[in-house]
Amino acid sequence: MSSEYGWRARTSQRVMVDTRSGQVGRLIERDTDGMVLEPLTPGPEWSVPSRYARAATPEEVAAALTEE
Repeated sequence: MSSEYGWRARTSQRVMVDTRSGQVGRLIERDTDGMVLEPLTPGPEWSVPSRYARAATPEEVAAALTEE
């Protein structure tokens, strides 16, 4: 992407890592049981229990975006 803001422009929402699989996704929904993430690249959304999710680092986001 040629934006001067790079990955930040594409990930204005909170970006999380599913620690079970290492998958990186944008947080689109959260409730008491867990959260729903959508991948940064094309693909289906998925659910993850909150205990298996954490905030992604900039390096993890960059790596996920290069998988396009």
